[in-house]
Amino acid sequence: MENTGSNGWRDRAVDIWEHLFPEREFYYRSQGQVRYASLGRISQTFIAASILAFFGWVAFASVFLIFKNEIIESKDQTIAQMQNSYEDLSDRLDDTQERFSAIAGELEAKHKQLLDIVAHNAGLERNLGNLSRELKKVSSARDKALTKKRSLSQRLAKLEADLKTTTSTKNGLSTALDGAMSEVTDLKRQRDTTILTRDALSNHVDRLELRLSDIKASQQTLITRLHERTALNVSEMEEMIKLTGLNLDKLVSKAAPADTGKGGPFVKLDKSARTLLTEQFDGMNVGFENSVSALEAHLGRWEALQNVVQRLPMTAPADSYYLSSGYGRRKDPITKKWASHNGLDFAGHFKTRIRSTAAGVVTFAGRNGPYGRMVEISHGLGLKTRYGHLHRILVKKGQRVEFREKIGLMGSTGRSTGSHVHYEIIYRGKTKDPAKFLKAGRYVFKNG
Repeated sequence: MENTGSNGWRDRAVDIWEHLFPEREFYYRSQGQVRYASLGRISQTFIAASILAFFGWVAFASVFLIFKNEIIESKDQTIAQMQNSYEDLSDRLDDTQERFSAIAGELEAKHKQLLDIVAHNAGLERNLGNLSRELKKVSSARDKALTKKRSLSQRLAKLEADLKTTTSTKNGLSTALDGAMSEVTDLKRQRDTTILTRDALSNHVDRLELRLSDIKASQQTLITRLHERTALNVSEMEEMIKLTGLNLDKLVSKAAPADTGKGGPFVKLDKSARTLLTEQFDGMNVGFENSVSALEAHLGRWEALQNVVQRLPMTAPADSYYLSSGYGRRKDPITKKWASHNGLDFAGHFKTRIRSTAAGVVTFAGRNGPYGRMVEISHGLGLKTRYGHLHRILVKKGQRVEFREKIGLMGSTGRSTGSHVHYEIIYRGKTKDPAKFLKAGRYVFKNG
């Protein structure tokens, strides 16, 4: 059935074509002879198609000439919009750089403030030790005064007994009695003085204990505030490191500050020394000691995270650029075949300044095959960055470079199709996506 319908349409089309273009013969006379020329259907079809194509081309050219100015004006407007967008992006980049500088200054100020707080805490601990020693001296003086009081009380009791004995012989011993009464008066006066001294010492001890309690409460508040202020910074730094895709715990364990050297043989304390230590530390706030230990552990992690963040390359290697090729699978710009791209390509003007994305030591500076002129920087913790296709290298191998220090000029050396810098991040011998590190850097600016 389908073949029958198809043949029917085909026959109808052939009939229409034969009707429109029948066989034609043209007769003409030349030098007394009559001749003719035959024009077939195919020739007629070709001539008709040529005439239609000619008139179609004439119509298209006319329309193009009429709307040419409008097309050019539309393209000019598009170019102007692209220029405005580029200027807006440039202004935003300048603002971002200013914010980054402000954030770096703020981090430095916070670090200095933390050092001042630690120094102040050490001073408070020294004052606490001095107060403890002073309290011990006062307690010793109080015990001596109590001992002296008991001795005077015994003497007074003895004198009163002697006074009762001498009363029976009052007439013969009046002179002795007067002397005894004078001595008793002196002893009473000494007793009263001793009581006043004891009360004064007791009040002084109470004041010292109250002051010691206030110092402990103040230090506990200071530790709590310091822990709260650094906890937010620790969580932000951990979140920022996680954005890079690196293993947070491994980086922190490698960046943790090493313990200071300690050692020596173990010598057990004798009983008297243990008793003395027990008396000195009796009544101390165990919760305060636990808070100090927790703060020390927290500050250790904070310091380790600071060391990690200082080594992470989280900015672009150029101040002015546009991203011309991403990380991972792409079509090779020269062979046009699918290949793996182990970095990001930042394109820009020829001789644009290239800067180090983190502080470190230059481990390579020179030509390196398809990389052209290349610089490699080691940042510690197994992190390295590479900068390829440079026009000029401005550092040497073994040189220490700081963050955002100028290391070269953008070019097109090596296997390259235009002015750009090929930027790689390597962690423990494997390349990582630099876009994740740039995202972490933008997270810093956002939270700044």
